[in-house]
Amino acid sequence: MARQKTAENPVPLGNPRLVEKLISEIRKEGKISFARFMEAALYDPDDGYYTTPGEKIGLRGDYFTSTDLHPIFGKLLAKQIIEMDDLLDHPKEFSLLEMGAGKGLLCYDILTGLREFSPELYRRIRYLVIERSPWMIQRQKELLRPFLKESCRIEWHGDLESNNLIGCVLSNELFDAFPVHPFVMTENGLQEVYVTFKNGKFAEQIGPPSRSELSDYIKRLGLELSYGFRGEINLEAMSWMKKVGRSLNRGFVITMDYGYPAEELYCALHRNGTLLCYYHHKVRENPYDLVGQQDITAHVDFTSLARVGEEEGLQAIGFTDQTHFLMSLGIAQEMESLAVRVDHDTKAKKEFELMRELMRPEDMGRTFKVLIQHKEMGQPQLLGLRFRPFFKSVLSGGSERTFSA
Repeated sequence: MARQKTAENPVPLGNPRLVEKLISEIRKEGKISFARFMEAALYDPDDGYYTTPGEKIGLRGDYFTSTDLHPIFGKLLAKQIIEMDDLLDHPKEFSLLEMGAGKGLLCYDILTGLREFSPELYRRIRYLVIERSPWMIQRQKELLRPFLKESCRIEWHGDLESNNLIGCVLSNELFDAFPVHPFVMTENGLQEVYVTFKNGKFAEQIGPPSRSELSDYIKRLGLELSYGFRGEINLEAMSWMKKVGRSLNRGFVITMDYGYPAEELYCALHRNGTLLCYYHHKVRENPYDLVGQQDITAHVDFTSLARVGEEEGLQAIGFTDQTHFLMSLGIAQEMESLAVRVDHDTKAKKEFELMRELMRPEDMGRTFKVLIQHKEMGQPQLLGLRFRPFFKSVLSGGSERTFSA
């Protein structure tokens, strides 16, 4: 079941200290779950991919996010947040909580948009950043220094500690980087992927599930998976969504990530799973080399996110893709204002192309999805959900709910 590729020039195993830690743990335990392996590779306090210094995101990193392409992404989100503030009747303090803020670009662009479009809300904003990486926090504080000088209230926390929030909880490409439990459907039912170390390499071993929740997860979705099907289960994402629901007293949750409804994620098209790695802007399939030096990611199951949210009082308002979300918020009008200048203005042409990249159907536009939930808000209608493609998905309880244009 190994997913390793052979190469004429062997690729290094990765960060030497981290590799030795993992080998030592495997020798002690016999094997470790892939989720544990991925947790260490990405978040080991001293040697993990995201916790060590170095560019991870952007041109000099390993991958791009939407915020790296153009600030319009964050400025349009600011418009959505302003509408949410209106629906909340302008609370004395609007808490905007971002989980996993990367370089801080989204925070920067949202605050820039709020300051421009609604100075009154900008003065009431309490921006909470949940970030585990000391390196990232340092970068974020450097970038956001102009706002801190204006006495803008920005706080950093290592975990989701706040309760009774009124406002919006926001994440962009967060859940795809949570450790996952890969599984394989066998004659004995669902079997989990474990990691061992043999012949100088990390290797896979299949065994019974380490947690009963893994088999229960597939059963709850009511899906019949064929023999040999391989996929991933993100239990940590479910735990985080529960925390979000408990922390939010009243308001909204915006989850932006790449993924699918469960019936699409666990279909024949993805029978080999969605686990991928990114290194210097190249997609790689082997998570067992460059350990601690490359990103590891898997697509998100939006059905389960919506369902577990409902258990904590979060009701799904709508589900769309990035193209339709940005179109609903007015990106077309922004592009029209640039289009008249592209023939004689190099900067305008570049901006136009970058905005178009955000909506390219074969890439970010369709791959990235947006799930919006609310708590204690009645039946809100949101600007960002005006245009929605047809999504037929089990997003609510045990009943089928259809979101359509």
